Amino acid sequence: MPKIEVNDALVRRLAEEVGPLVQEITAWDLHLDSLRCRVLPKDRGYEEIILTRLRGIGLNITDDAPRGLFERLVEYLVEGNTQAAYETSTQELLIVRENVDDGNLDGLRLVIAHELVHRGQQLHQGHLFARVDEVTREAIEAFISGKAMLPTLRRLMETITPVMNLIESHALFVQALIGRTYFPHARLESHHDLASLLMRVFGRRKLRQYTDGLPAVAKAAADGTVESLYENLRSGA
Repeated sequence: MPKIEVNDALVRRLAEEVGPLVQEITAWDLHLDSLRCRVLPKDRGYEEIILTRLRGIGLNITDDAPRGLFERLVEYLVEGNTQAAYETSTQELLIVRENVDDGNLDGLRLVIAHELVHRGQQLHQGHLFARVDEVTREAIEAFISGKAMLPTLRRLMETITPVMNLIESHALFVQALIGRTYFPHARLESHHDLASLLMRVFGRRKLRQYTDGLPAVAKAAADGTVESLYENLRSGA
């Protein structure tokens, strides 16, 4: 199968195609006119996705800062596994070219749909993103300064686990629903290499965010009460 020629214009066109479907399911206005779309080469994934996110939450991080073994592992996992991201600080949809170009166009549509749910979450449930940013910044600053040990940092990050579970599970639910309804022949790129193996080993906590909240989201979607899931997190219920 030939590779998809993934470029900014294609991603923009597909976002405009699937955006209305995401809006219909979520009842959120995505304000697509102000959405930026950009395709990244794989070797810029860590800088453009992770480091930009850290700068977006207020950390003074530069692309050329020395990286230790842990940072290099994260870089390898991100660049080998991440297909796309929505960066809230720049309102930008980012696609990693080499991680999606072996799928098909319908598969890319679903990748984009997933990230558009995150855009809707940020625009309409921004308090949750602010909470995640606050806790993440606090944890990283404590780690860098040496003021907190790993168990303390882990407990701190666990306070936002319900938020992350809802954010990712809702996006996956909408993605899967659109796939079943409109793009049943979608094919996503899949890897069977060291990066994907290491992601399954070291990224289990992250991967569970996509599935742990699915039963609650599916039930709420059937009952028409998805918004209550977000409101419950706001109120601490």
